[in-house]
Amino acid sequence: MWRFLRCYFLRLGFLDGWQGYYIAWMTSFYTATRYAKLQFQTGEKSAPANAAARRVLHINSEKTWRGGERQTLLTVMEQRRTGIDSRLALRRGSPLEARAREAGVPFIVLPNAAPAMLLKLIRIAGGFDLLHCHTGRAHSLCALASVVCPKPLVVSRRVDFPPKDNGFTRFKYQRADKVVCVSGHIASQMRAVNLAAERLAVIHDAAPAEEYPPKESCRAQLAARLKLPPGKRIVGNIAALVPPKDHATLLRAAQRVLARRRDVVFVVIGDGELREDLLRLRAELGLENGFHFAGFLPQAQRLLPAFDVFAMSSCMEGLGSIVLDAALAGVPVAATAGGGLPEIVSDNVTGRLVPVGDDAALAGAINQLLDEPATGARLVAASAARVRAEFSVAAMTAKYEAVYGEVLAARRQRTSL
Repeated sequence: MWRFLRCYFLRLGFLDGWQGYYIAWMTSFYTATRYAKLQFQTGEKSAPANAAARRVLHINSEKTWRGGERQTLLTVMEQRRTGIDSRLALRRGSPLEARAREAGVPFIVLPNAAPAMLLKLIRIAGGFDLLHCHTGRAHSLCALASVVCPKPLVVSRRVDFPPKDNGFTRFKYQRADKVVCVSGHIASQMRAVNLAAERLAVIHDAAPAEEYPPKESCRAQLAARLKLPPGKRIVGNIAALVPPKDHATLLRAAQRVLARRRDVVFVVIGDGELREDLLRLRAELGLENGFHFAGFLPQAQRLLPAFDVFAMSSCMEGLGSIVLDAALAGVPVAATAGGGLPEIVSDNVTGRLVPVGDDAALAGAINQLLDEPATGARLVAASAARVRAEFSVAAMTAKYEAVYGEVLAARRQRTSL
């Protein structure tokens, strides 16, 4: 900051207009980067060089709390339990900061401004063996930081759309040692943009085995919040109100279900940019009394036992890990085949799976699970068994640790040549 002020004001750089501002900014950035590189090199000397990572910095720059942030925290907590010194770098004031503090996970607060965030990442990277990015912004900043501090870089990709085709995107994926996709569906998107197969890995998200509150307790909480009529069965959904979740299809499916029966209400837990649009659609469909938006609720998955059916209407989905939680909570699932959902929901084996955007098929699947409790129980039992066997937090963490070891070994081999 002092270098910028000296160049722009004391040396009258402001008289040159935007050119003077640009020169002052570049000069101050160059100076700050040099100091950061010196700090990185100092920290690098003390960092261990073992094949398995001892110190991992997980970077998540999101302002909100969604599935990716929950998976980030679960990963860090389990790694620390198994002896890896994992820490979080996160945005100041974010829900992730509050959850990390509550869980006793050590964290480093990052500035909100991207240039300041970048400089701090450069300064702190030297004390870690490996950087693990969990968001697109974190990946971009760590790719830039790696020019100065070439630490091994692992990137988790959770979003269900291909990366942009531009120079910077190609640059940042070239800087990543390994891109870990949360589903085979996302991995296929990455291969389609010519990311080499040996730089890809698939590690599915996980669901923690936890004790859920009693069903009646959860129903009472929702009933009190939403003034639900007594005796109604609940078809529920937990998701942000954003385009990939396609709640419009769920609303239309609900219209079909409620036209046939009066023993059901629909409840969506979550908030987002489409809330007002969805409220208008609800009014157009005449569903004000049968379809309820509960808004964002912390630890929403703890209310899963309140649902008789969990309905997922996504048109795009990286994986849909809330479906794993539903299985462990004992709730049968009716889902669309969006994105990675078919990798965790097998039709008539672990749930009901219908085409994306097909509200009639989704309504039929919901009605079947409401009408046939034995079918729902069979699907839940199979799904829960699979989640415990294949999608545990311990299994996910072990796979990440194997990726870290592979990345570090490859780095050491390259530097020894």
